[in-house]
Amino acid sequence: MIDSEVLSGFYWYCAIIGTIVFVIKTALPIHSGTEISADFTSLTDSDSSFGLFTVEGISAFFMCSGWMGWLAYDHLKYGLEMSAVVALISGILGMVFFTWLISVFKKLEHTPKVDLNELVDKTGKAYLKFAPRGAGKIEIELNSKLSVIDAYNDSDVEINVFDLIKVTRVENDNVYIVKE
Repeated sequence: MIDSEVLSGFYWYCAIIGTIVFVIKTALPIHSGTEISADFTSLTDSDSSFGLFTVEGISAFFMCSGWMGWLAYDHLKYGLEMSAVVALISGILGMVFFTWLISVFKKLEHTPKVDLNELVDKTGKAYLKFAPRGAGKIEIELNSKLSVIDAYNDSDVEINVFDLIKVTRVENDNVYIVKE
């Protein structure tokens, strides 16, 4: 038979270590502005944004199972078997819930594809100097944002920096402009 102090300590250590790892791993990208990736890849053919066995998922499992096992055993006075079942089910539910929540958040990060054909007949400014029939960059509003994109001079006239330009056509994702 397992000593009650040992089982209570086991749940306590799982809860504390799981919570510390979970908080550090989920809070680090917020403070540093970068994401640290040390996750395991899933063996299924699912979307990469839905990974069950990540560092956060595993730490969520230990955090939830540790706290719920400790609560069930020490405070609710469940037996060894029942507290282990509560801990296991709580850990699995915590891991699945956290993974589901992350997949919902990752869907919010989706960046829409830019359709350059929206630029035809729009005006903007030359960002760099264009030689006749040469390449350069333009500053133009695209998807309600001011963007700097590559473009080609579609005329035999030189275009200087800050000259007004007009987009004449888009072919094969190449933007062609003329001086306005």
